[in-house]
Amino acid sequence: MGLVPIILFLVMLALLKCSPMLSAYTSLGIAILLNFIVKEWRMPVTGVIGSIIEGFAVAWMPIGLVVIAAIFAYELSVKTGEINVIKKMLGNITTDKRAQALILAWGFGGFIEGVAGYGTAVAIPAAIMVSLGFNPLNAAIICLIANTTPTAFGTVGLPVTTMSSLLGLSPNEISFFVSLLLWPIMFVIPFILVKMANNERKEGSKAFGDGIIPVIVASIIGYSMQPLIAKTTGAELPTILSSLLAMVLMIGAVKIFIKEKKNTEKHPVTLKEGVLAWLPYILMVVLIVGTSPVVHTVHELLEHTNSVFNFTFGNSSAFRDINGEIAKANVTFKWLLAPGIPIIAATIIAGFFQKAKVKDMISVFKDTVKHKFSSIAVIMGIVALSVVMKHSGMINSIADGFVQIMGKNFPLISPFLGTIGTFVTGSDLSSNLLFGNLQYNVAEGLKAGHQPLKELFIASNTAGATGGKMISPQNIAIAASTVGLMGKEGDMLRTTLKYSLIYAIVLGLIVFVGSVIV
Repeated sequence: MGLVPIILFLVMLALLKCSPMLSAYTSLGIAILLNFIVKEWRMPVTGVIGSIIEGFAVAWMPIGLVVIAAIFAYELSVKTGEINVIKKMLGNITTDKRAQALILAWGFGGFIEGVAGYGTAVAIPAAIMVSLGFNPLNAAIICLIANTTPTAFGTVGLPVTTMSSLLGLSPNEISFFVSLLLWPIMFVIPFILVKMANNERKEGSKAFGDGIIPVIVASIIGYSMQPLIAKTTGAELPTILSSLLAMVLMIGAVKIFIKEKKNTEKHPVTLKEGVLAWLPYILMVVLIVGTSPVVHTVHELLEHTNSVFNFTFGNSSAFRDINGEIAKANVTFKWLLAPGIPIIAATIIAGFFQKAKVKDMISVFKDTVKHKFSSIAVIMGIVALSVVMKHSGMINSIADGFVQIMGKNFPLISPFLGTIGTFVTGSDLSSNLLFGNLQYNVAEGLKAGHQPLKELFIASNTAGATGGKMISPQNIAIAASTVGLMGKEGDMLRTTLKYSLIYAIVLGLIVFVGSVIV
């Protein structure tokens, strides 16, 4: 019964083609109703209200702020005209839409995910791709599918480092298992992206002809370094370093193997012009990495700006944690450490260098907030749904049901729990926090005291969570909002859902084999 709100949301959005707003808030209403009907899930009215307010707050910070920040950066580049320089530079590299999709969505998007996360890896590349002439729906779906495997080590490895710390497991071993589980999928995703990007070319063009295979191979070589990076450095750098390497190799392959048409006009861009155009994104990387755990001193100093809120209204005894036990129910808001503020700061600083007027920056920011308010209202409903399901114990009931049904065959559905977690919460980290302890406890039950199996199951949850990103209503809402296609979320979900299911099944088979080996 705990699956009812999730199934309802899927049916309304994908099959009945209801609006995201109606789907989200109807599902939220059903979850609240179930809370009062089913005794083991029952929270008092004030507990339900507290959960909804918590969901609304989290929807704005960090999720909503990141959406606004990413779109603000893009819109200001349009206002200043710097987006035209970026388009020229990318056009000078190649006019081949397949290669552009790989470089932007798979390479640059992976890098942004590794540095920032929180939807930026969908919003920023999708906005640039639309400006390059991509069909908005196609650009959004390409970025959603690309924003999968990189998220395992997103936001400087937070999904892995958090769980390894909470459970006393080795972050390097978990990271290594994650990278091995995702390795086969990394070989497939570039081919899917190229196939989809080929829709942007003239009819009859071969998806895998005209020199694109070496570019795909270059991207695979770059991302194939993840197991080595993970084993040696841990969770913080695999996505960042491998995506950078993939981008460099792809650009090199494009220059060598993709032949531009003879009448293709080149638009020379000076070094100064290029640096100025990309300055907002360069500063984003500097500020986000500079305030991340990688720079421990600065990160520790800025942690004092965090605020902790308790939304239980005195009903903490009614809230559940990932074990179904009484939750602390404190929520930490990272005002300066979440990506939103660094992205806005980077955009403003770059704006001054680009000679943008203060009144123009204020105007663009106000317009961005105004135009994206309805999108964030949808995200508010989705996050509130996830929080109500979490605190009432519905999520835990879903997981327990799977365990009871599968028994020793649990490894087959271990990644699927991660997928469900990300679908509901929109975050790999949140998915791990929801189901991490359960995965740990099941591993202990199957092989008592065997650390490698525990690390494998946590890695399985993390890997499965990456497949849930492409169907996460929050991520889809961000994509739709970015490319201006609010109301088309159902179309996006119908496309990505089939890939997500195959993704989880393949991972389940790999984890099952792995559980026998370890």
